[in-house]
Amino acid sequence: KGKVIVTTTLGDIDVELWPKEAPKACRNFLQLCMEGYYDNNIFHRVIPKFMAQTGDPTGTGTGGESIWGDTFEDEIHSR
Repeated sequence: KGKVIVTTTLGDIDVELWPKEAPKACRNFLQLCMEGYYDNNIFHRVIPKFMAQTGDPTGTGTGGESIWGDTFEDEIHSR
């Protein structure tokens, strides 16, 4: 397991990683974090008391790419 702390203007968010269950997603997320990819991204979708979505440098929810330059298959796990 691993953990990343995402610092926002409203406080920190603890993100728990599951590299055994989703190795590509974890690797992609960590690499993009280290490259500063997520720095200053806005939360482009917020549903109060449910979720907040960010990570798209275009701010629309439709952009961005993986470290491999393309999408990668979903890593479905029974956990």
